Amino acid sequence: MYQYTDRKNRTLADRVNAVAERRLDEATEQDCAAATALLADMLHAAAQHGITLDVFDWVTDLPGNCYAAVVSPLHARTTQWATAS
Repeated sequence: MYQYTDRKNRTLADRVNAVAERRLDEATEQDCAAATALLADMLHAAAQHGITLDVFDWVTDLPGNCYAAVVSPLHARTTQWATAS
């Protein structure tokens, strides 16, 4: 898994959990773990191009976007379709 701590010594999980706490819905450990894994995978791919989370922080809230994607209703439907196959 992509290892990361920022200037405030926060891990990827810390970043995702902070986003989850700010949302109105009830965050589950499973959702936070899935969002953290997605974030790590995306950062691993981006690192091959010299892009880090610090770079993303200048343009978007990548931890927040990963969490939002995991908890979105569309993701739930996609997961149902994939398991039905």
